[in-house]
Amino acid sequence: MTVDRLVLDSNVLISAAMSPAGAPARLFDRLREQRVILLFSDPTLTEIRSRLLRPRFDRYVSHASRVRFLAELDAVCEQVGITGAIMGCRDRDDDKILETALNGQAQLIVSGDQDLLVMNPWREIPVLDPRRALSLMGD
Repeated sequence: MTVDRLVLDSNVLISAAMSPAGAPARLFDRLREQRVILLFSDPTLTEIRSRLLRPRFDRYVSHASRVRFLAELDAVCEQVGITGAIMGCRDRDDDKILETALNGQAQLIVSGDQDLLVMNPWREIPVLDPRRALSLMGD
């Protein structure tokens, strides 16, 4: 399966920034190597920025490293508009991920959130955890 456009949930991106050896970080690196477009909406991008810069992560990874990670993220992301529509996720807060994927014509959603993973596939878009997505991308 060729993936050119996908949505990464904030939990995957935070894990990627915190643990460079883990599957989320390896997936992020693979996506950048393959020039896959990461899709975000204003709410999803705001969420990752605000969560990743929280002081509670200072003891794990320096603030400067997290800012650098966000800059790397900005280099490969595309923003799409969403309206806050109800998409059918049992956690209403995760509907923004689904709407971003739908409006951005994503071919894949990657998340560690069970509320999203149980929806696999959603409207013919696979919803996979980072390890499964990494194997799909050729790791």
